[in-house]
Amino acid sequence: MAKFRFRLQPVLRQREIAERDEQLKVAQVERQRLMLEDRLRQCQQRIMFEQHTLNTLVNGSSVKPQDARLQSAAILVAKSEAQRLALELAAVYKRIEGARKLLTKAAMHRRSMELLRDNHLTSWRRKINVAEDRAMDELAVMRAARTKKEQL
Repeated sequence: MAKFRFRLQPVLRQREIAERDEQLKVAQVERQRLMLEDRLRQCQQRIMFEQHTLNTLVNGSSVKPQDARLQSAAILVAKSEAQRLALELAAVYKRIEGARKLLTKAAMHRRSMELLRDNHLTSWRRKINVAEDRAMDELAVMRAARTKKEQL
């Protein structure tokens, strides 16, 4: 029996590779997002800790202005770090959106080639079935002619 061969298989393979590359790019940006979110969470915890420490200093019996000033400065540093991380995270979200659009486009191109392959396969199978049916019909006609000839 004949074997189906999709002439555009190299194109399909190239599109699969392109889609895989886009998936890797999305994964890389997602890793950056996770890292930044983790750092932002740590920074927020540090702010809460520093704030608690400042509250403890202020609520104590004797307040040293130098210690309170240092603690306030630590809180401001942590807050500015959190703001910087939030801005970085916003930029990463935009990059994720762009990378996902490119991935969707690559997947669409790959899928269009798969649909074309499936259509070609269906057409090929139909042609094979028609050829087999014709061959069977020819055999049936030849058998009928032979049977008729033998009956005479």
